[in-house]
Amino acid sequence: MILLLLGLFTFVWVILTPILRYFYDAKDLRKYPNQNFLSGLTSLAYVWERRNNFRTRKLYHDHQQHPIIRLGPTVLSFGDVGAIQDIYGHGTLCLKDDVYRSIQGDSPQILNVVDKEDHARKRRMLSNAFAAKSLEHWEFKIADKVKKLVAQFDWRCTDPLDGHPVDAKDLTINFRFWSNLFTLDAIADIALSERLGLLESGSDLLTISQGRHLKNFHFLESLHCGSRAVSRFVGATDWFPILKAASRLFYAHFRAHGNDFGEIVEKLAKRRIEKYRAGAKLNDFFACLIEDKAGNQRNLDRAEIEAETNILLDAGSDTTAIALTHVLYHLIKNPATLAKLREEVSDSLSGESIAPFSKVKSLPYLRACLDESLRLTPPLPRGLERKTPPQGMEILGKPIAGGITVSVPTFLAHRDPTLFPEPERYSPERWLDASDTSKEMRAAFIPFSSGGRACIGRNITIMEQQILVATLVHRYDFALPSDRWELDWEEAFNLWPCQMPIKIWRREVDLNSEA
Repeated sequence: MILLLLGLFTFVWVILTPILRYFYDAKDLRKYPNQNFLSGLTSLAYVWERRNNFRTRKLYHDHQQHPIIRLGPTVLSFGDVGAIQDIYGHGTLCLKDDVYRSIQGDSPQILNVVDKEDHARKRRMLSNAFAAKSLEHWEFKIADKVKKLVAQFDWRCTDPLDGHPVDAKDLTINFRFWSNLFTLDAIADIALSERLGLLESGSDLLTISQGRHLKNFHFLESLHCGSRAVSRFVGATDWFPILKAASRLFYAHFRAHGNDFGEIVEKLAKRRIEKYRAGAKLNDFFACLIEDKAGNQRNLDRAEIEAETNILLDAGSDTTAIALTHVLYHLIKNPATLAKLREEVSDSLSGESIAPFSKVKSLPYLRACLDESLRLTPPLPRGLERKTPPQGMEILGKPIAGGITVSVPTFLAHRDPTLFPEPERYSPERWLDASDTSKEMRAAFIPFSSGGRACIGRNITIMEQQILVATLVHRYDFALPSDRWELDWEEAFNLWPCQMPIKIWRREVDLNSEA
C-alpha cells in the first residue's frame, strides 16, 4: 500500500502536475518556443542542455530562429540586445534570480547575494579597493608575477620556427595551465598578501600546514571540480536539493576537490587574519574586509569573510586566466593583428623587460585586442539570470509576468551582426571605429555584465591583461601545433578553454633590464 501511494505521489508530482501547469499556462509562456522537449514541463531541461560542452553556443544558434526561447517552465532567454537595458541596466525592476541562493554556501558573497541592500553594503565595502585609482598600488605585485612567468618561459624557449612545421617536442608550454598559475599567484598576493609560489614551482600543488601536519592540494583541480559538478544541475531549481544530494554519490570526486577549495580558502583567510592580529598593516583587498577607510573594524563574521575571500580567489583568478588564454590564441591565429600590436607595444617599451602599466594602460590597439577577445570568447558566455518583480514588467515592450527568470546570453549579444559585422571574425579595429554605432556597440558589450550588478573586478583583470600581454608579445614569438589547430572549450559556469600547447621562442629585441 505504501509503495502504491508513493508511486501515485511520484506520478502526480513528476508527470501530471507539470503537464497541468503547462496547459493551464498561468504565466502566459506557452506562446514561446521551447528549447528542448522538457523546457515547458520541468527545470530538468537545464540538465539536458548541460550535456553539451558549449551549451550557450547551441542556444545562440537556436536564437537565430527564435528571438525569445523558453528554457524552462518559468525561464526565458532573449536574443535581442535591446533587452540588456531592460534586464540588467541601472534602474531595472529585475532582481537577482533565486538560482544564486543555491550556490551561496554558509554566507552570500558579492557575486551571489540576492538582497539589493546587502549587495550595496558589500559593494561599498570593496569599491575603494577595486577603483581604478587604487590599482596602481598593486602594480608591483603583478609585475613580480610577470617576472616569474617569463623566467619559466625563457627556460622553455625553443629555436625559431623559420617556416618549418611545428615539432611536437617543441610544444613546451601549455599556456592554459600557466595562465592559471599566473592569475592564482597574482590574486593571492593582491587579495591576501599571500605568496603561493606556484609560478616558481611550475605546479599547482599547494601545501598548507594543519597544526603539526601538512596537507597537499592541487589548487586548479580544487578550483574547478566543484564548479564542474554543481554546474551540471544548478539550473534545475525544482530538483536542486535532490540532485545536490545525488551528486555526493555520482560526482564524489568532483565534490571532494570542491571541498578542498573551501578548505584552502578557510586556511588562507585564517592566516591573513592572524597576520592582522599580529600587527601587520598590509595593503591588499582583504584589508577592506577587516577595516573601513577610517581604520574602524568592520567586525564581519568569519563566514562572510571566507565567502568574500572565496570569490576573490575564484572569480579573481579563473576569468582572467580564461581571458589571457583567449587573447593569446586569437593573436596567434591572426598574425597580421599580432604584428600590428607588436608595433604599438614596441614603440612604448624602450628596453623594458616587464611592461610598466603607465606605458601600456592607454595603448588603444592593445585595449582593442583585449576587448575583441572578450567579445568573441567571453569568459561568461551565458545569460546571467535575473527575475522579474512580482508585479511583472515589460521587456522589449512585451509584458512579462512576475517571477520569471530572464536573461540575455553574452555570447549572443556580442554577435549581433548589425553592431558587429562579420561577428565571427577577430577584428580589434572595430573598437577603434568612431562611427555612430560605437556607443551602441559598447552598450551591447557585456563581458562584465551591466548596470548595478556589473563585475566589480573588471579594472584589475584588464590591468593584469595589459601588463602581461604587452610583455609577452614584445618578448616572444609563438606557434600553435599547426595552422589548422583549434581551441576547444568546456562550459561549466565559466567558459573554460581546454589545453593550449604552444611553441615559444625569444624575439630579437633589446631588453636593457633583463627579467
